[in-house]
Formats: sequence, structure tokens, C-alpha cells
Amino acid sequence: MNGPEITLTGETLSTLTLTALLAIGLFFFLRASGKDRTENRLYFSSRPLNSLGSALRSHLQGRAYQLQSTDSDGIATFAGEAKASTGLALFLTGLAGVGLACLALVLSTLEPQWGGWPWMLMLASPWAGWYYRQRNQRPEQIRLKLQEESSGSRLWVEGHRDELDILAATFALEERDPVEEELSSNES
Repeated sequence: MNGPEITLTGETLSTLTLTALLAIGLFFFLRASGKDRTENRLYFSSRPLNSLGSALRSHLQGRAYQLQSTDSDGIATFAGEAKASTGLALFLTGLAGVGLACLALVLSTLEPQWGGWPWMLMLASPWAGWYYRQRNQRPEQIRLKLQEESSGSRLWVEGHRDELDILAATFALEERDPVEEELSSNES
């Protein structure tokens, strides 16, 4: 007894190919949501060293970071706990749900004898939000070093990209290119 024969027409083949590519893209997008986004940046501020230093410390403590250590090179390390965004977790869950619903629709169209089973794939969509929350609830550090300049302060900072953006916006910091700074300091 032979079952119904599947013929792969051009439309079916292109639908399967596009669906596979979209599923792969969705998988890698969801996986990237848990990636560590630590960056190094160099900033300049017209504020004097002492004023900027105390303001940075107050700001970081207000964001639940505590001074963990300072070393002989003048690098201060602040430690805190990164919190996952509930809104982003819900968005990723919804995105996974829509992607899995599209995959289920394609599968149920190509294989009608499977009945409603392809739609069970949507039950895996909460995994995306869970994965994001697990990967983004973690200890986090911000390391910074202040140096005095003739017209203000230079700030080297290492931390999560979002925290660095908040620091730059809060203190109106001007980002500098570390390579250009090193070249100009070597010339003088």
C-alpha cells in the first residue's frame, strides 16, 4: 500500500527553501539575543577629574553597581547584576511563536495527512523567552579609568554596550577613537 505521492513543483521547492532559510535565521536571531555585548570605549568630558569621578560613582551606585576594586593602574571595577528585559523576552517569545506558526502552516500544507501535529511546534515558542532571560540574568562588571587632561577628563570604560550608551547620554560624553588618541599622544 503506497501513500500519497509528493511531487516537488517549483513553488513547493521554493516554499520549502525559503521556509528553511527563515527558520535558520530565526534560530540564529534568538541565539544572538543572549550574546554578551561587552565593549571598550574612550570618552572625553569637559568636566574636571574629581567632579566627573564622583558623579560616575554616584551614577553607577544608583544603578545598583558597587565598587568592587581598584588597582595600581587606577582602574576601578564596579560589579552589578544585569537584568533581562521582560518586554524583550515577551517579544522574542512572540517572534518565535509567529515563526513556528509559519513553519507549521507550510508543513500542514505540504503534508495534510499529518493533521494538526505541525501546530504543536508553537508550544516551543516560550523557550525563546526563557533562553533570553537565562542568558541575560548574570553578574556584570564595568571597569573605568579616569585621566586628567588640560581641558577636562579622559575616560576609558569597559562594560555592556547599553550601560555605556546610558553613561554617554547621562554625562554628555564625547566618544573618541582610541587609535587616533594613541597616535596623537605618540606624536607629542
